[in-house]
Amino acid sequence: MPVIRNIELYVPKKEWNWAFVRETRCMAFLYSRLLPKLKTEDYKGIQIFCLENMEEKQKLDVYDHLMFDYFPVFVVTDVRRFFEMSDADKKREAAAIVHEGMKIAAVTFDWDGAVFDEIFQQIKDMNYQNIYPLMKKSSPNRKYVCRIMCHHEVHEIGVYMELAKRNGRVIKREKIFSSDYTDDQSLLQAEWSLVWRLNHKIEFANDTYQNIWRLTFLEKEKPEELVWRVQREG
Repeated sequence: MPVIRNIELYVPKKEWNWAFVRETRCMAFLYSRLLPKLKTEDYKGIQIFCLENMEEKQKLDVYDHLMFDYFPVFVVTDVRRFFEMSDADKKREAAAIVHEGMKIAAVTFDWDGAVFDEIFQQIKDMNYQNIYPLMKKSSPNRKYVCRIMCHHEVHEIGVYMELAKRNGRVIKREKIFSSDYTDDQSLLQAEWSLVWRLNHKIEFANDTYQNIWRLTFLEKEKPEELVWRVQREG
């Protein structure tokens, strides 16, 4: 049976849809990441139609807009007001829209609605921060872990190189690039390389090796004296 793995927001007005989806994706993906295994007979995702009013639903040919293998739900959203909000308020509003849509889906599929209330509360407790790993790898001497972390915001996905001890304590992180294309799949499905060249040197690159980031570091007795250098080629 298919499992619901993704939530997509959609505005039938083409002139609004691209920007709205781009600016709400950080919360739609965060909510998607926190979902338990929700099995259905036919669907792999939920598509939330954001309408000006429910009368708009009667005029809409859903199948002209519906993503394949996605189940549609409909919520009333003031999209114009959304665009006037601050980024922090956009995150809160986007999370609330997704939550409302998922509660509607829960009724249809007879899912336990309390599960979604817990997810929504967890998002609030996380202060609406969507941070997730792109990849990670341990050093040859097993003392360190290098993680490439995505910080998913309203207008961009920032990509950070992060170094941690085996016990989880982060030594340092540095932003290496950002993408203003906020579709997470463009990063997660791309082919990346993360290779330790030495115990204190690591290389991160894209699939064509046109862009390479090399981190060289050396710990000192005092943490503030850490030697740290990230160089980019390409």
